[in-house]
Order: sequence, then C-alpha cells, then structure tokens
Amino acid sequence: MRQHDKCGLLLTWTKTCELLKKRLHQATFEQWFGSIVPVRLDGEQIVLGVSDDFFADWLKENFGDILTDALSESSGQKFSFTLETGHVNVDEIKESAEIDAEAEAASPAEDFSKNRTNSNGSARHTFANFVVGEENRYAYAAAKTAADTPGVYNPLYIYGGTGIGKTHLLQAVANQVLERNSRAVVKYVTCEEFLNNYVDSLRNKRHSEFRSSVRKLDVILVDDVHMLANKTQLQEEFFNTFNSLYNENKQIILTSDKQPCEIIGLEDRLVSRFESGVTTEISAPVFETRLAILRMMQEGHIIKIEDEVLVFLANRISSSVRRLKGALLRLVAFASAMSNRRITIEDAESLLHKVIEEESASKIISIYSIQKAVADHFDIRVNDILSEKRPKNIAEPRMVAMYLCRKMTNHSFPEIGAAFGKNHATIMNANKKIPELCERNESMKRSLSLIQRQLQQS
Repeated sequence: MRQHDKCGLLLTWTKTCELLKKRLHQATFEQWFGSIVPVRLDGEQIVLGVSDDFFADWLKENFGDILTDALSESSGQKFSFTLETGHVNVDEIKESAEIDAEAEAASPAEDFSKNRTNSNGSARHTFANFVVGEENRYAYAAAKTAADTPGVYNPLYIYGGTGIGKTHLLQAVANQVLERNSRAVVKYVTCEEFLNNYVDSLRNKRHSEFRSSVRKLDVILVDDVHMLANKTQLQEEFFNTFNSLYNENKQIILTSDKQPCEIIGLEDRLVSRFESGVTTEISAPVFETRLAILRMMQEGHIIKIEDEVLVFLANRISSSVRRLKGALLRLVAFASAMSNRRITIEDAESLLHKVIEEESASKIISIYSIQKAVADHFDIRVNDILSEKRPKNIAEPRMVAMYLCRKMTNHSFPEIGAAFGKNHATIMNANKKIPELCERNESMKRSLSLIQRQLQQS
C-alpha cells in the first residue's frame, strides 16, 4: 500500500470512529470498535481487521448498518466494509505510513523476508498472556527458549488438537524475537499460505525470488504443517527450504494436529527432519487452566462477568481454548446490550445451550466406551482387546480401538497406552496403521465409520 493510501485509510477510519462515538454508548464503542484495525482500502470498500470469526459475525449482525452509514458519511460517498480475522497492532500501521516507496518492491507472496513482522500474526499473543498449566508447560518452556535463544531447539515441533494454544505460542515467539531484536527477519505463515505463495511464484515466474526471500529469514513459524500431506512438489520445496535454514542455524518452529510420524502422505525424509529437534504436545486445558484463561480475558473487557459464571464456563466447556473464549465473548456481547449488564448462570445456560450440549456429548465418549463398542462390533470381548493375544481377529480390532481413542477423546498417547496396558509407541503405531489399512480394505473403512457414528449417537 502506498503512503497516501495508508494516510487515506487512517483518515477514513478516524472520521468513522468519531461518528460512531456520537451514536453509541461509550462502553459499547470501546468494546466492539476499539480493537478494530483498518487494514486497507479497496475502492469503495474498507477492509477491517478483527480478532476472530465470532467477533466478525456479531459485528456484522448487530452493527453492520450503523457502521456502513458512518463509513459512507465520513467518506462522502457510498461505502461498504469487509472483515478479516486476525489482529494487527494499529501502531504498526501508523508507522508503516512513513516507510518510503522502496519497501513496496515486492508483494508478500513474492518476498517472505520483506515484512519483518509476523504479518499474519497477532501482536496481542505474547508469552505474558499465555496461561501456563500442566498440559502445556513443556511446550511453553520450549517456545520461550526458542524465542530467547533461536537455534537451540531446532526444529521445535508443537502438536495437539485445534484451539488449544499452538498458534498463540508461535506468535508469542515472533513477538518476543522482534522485541529483543528489531532487525530480525521473522515470518509467521500457515502451511496453506506457504502453498499459495509458492504457487503464485511459479505462475508469475518469480520462483527464484520466492526461494531467495524465504531463505533470508531468521525465524520461520509454520502453522498446520500436516497440510503438506500428499503435496509432492510442495514437500520438495519445503524440504529444501528446511535444510537451507537449518544448516544456517535459523530457528524453525512448526505446529500440527499430529506428530510427524502420524501424518499420512508425508515423505519419510520430512518426518525425519521434523523429528530431529524437540517435539512436544499440548493437550486440552484442565479446569484450573480454563478458569485462569477466562479471568485473564476479563482483564481486557470493560464489561465484567461475575466469577461464579466464569467457574460455570470453565466446568462446562473443556474441549478447546478457542471455544471457551468464544463463549465468554458471547456473554460479554449479550451483557453490552442489556441495561443492567449482569449475566447470571441461567443466562449463560440459555445463551450457550448448544455449545454446552455439544461439550456434554463429547464427554460421554470414554476410553472404555470405545473399547466396548469395538469389541461388540467385532464380536469379541473387551478382555480380548486388553490381552496380549495377537491373532488378526483381535489385533486389528485392538488397533481400531486405540485409533478411535486418540481421535475421539482428549487423552494423550501415554494415557491411552496405560488404558490398554501398552506403551505410547504402540498407540502411535496403531494411529498410523489404521488409516493405511482403511485405504486398502473397504470393509475395515466401513466398520470404522459405523463404530464412530454409533459412539457419537450413543
């Protein structure tokens, strides 16, 4: 974006905010518009950055008309808006308006090293506001070490379910590295974005520039590397990039929902590279961590939810941090529209009934219920699954049960292993073998699908 465009963007948004302040209660404005970031102008449309999908949906549904009117009035023409999730520090935008034209030489898709900040990241995600519990303590410590002394843990590979803090840690690393060394070249990118940039470079015949820019990085943070699966050409590019950065002791941090060896369709040489450093798991947060997260979130809200309601949320929503935060934000949004702004437990139950029902259903599925369902389907006993017997008619159902326990519960490999009387490596092997078996055996694929449905419906 050129300098005059950036100035026009900030001027339009500043005028719009002045109008909104006159038309809304101060607390409402600060809660819903104070954190919005003007990203860019696209003709007669402004692109605004917000924190997440829930925030975007609520804003469009409840304030879409008033925002459109204010934008049109402030710009003197018919104006619309669109929302992008992900937060950017507004101070960075103001500073960027002073950057000269030389900084525009290449687009982010062509030059990874041009943008020194974690361009798609969030300045709000830091180590200071990451709540540490037993389930993420080692991952936190490893990420902190990687930020303080890049290259010591290399690569650092963090895996776990969705919405439990992996991306927060990546962006905390980026922010801390830049805070300690403003000259560092840091890039946060999702695997999908890496793919898109790579494809664009091929289409525009600028692959050599893309490759060169990636290899200028001091720190690269790649989210969701399981997306590399079955993309042969991209894996080749990623392998070469990894080796180049690794050989120069540049910090590489990767996240995934699976361990490297669990990613079906990932070449062995990449599995080997990913496992060559430090691998650590983040699991779903326990009650104490969930409550601490909610209390920390409250510090950033003008409207406060009473602690007994926070305890209720922490007790009833346990699957992910993302869902927990979304639930709190929904209550805050509701409170902002009420005259007395007091949310009760009954209000929370009513507003979040669907989420709470889904959480309750997911908790019903235990390791034993999976073992029992698998045993019944294959006409064997649970004791057979837990035994040392190795005939095919027992060994395969045993692996199915192990695979489903990993897929349908929040238990870690060691916890599942203990429930089967096996070590974690045996569970990992089953988790890898069953998808491969289903690809070759249609009957096994149908059995797996049927058992899974029965467990979800029970």
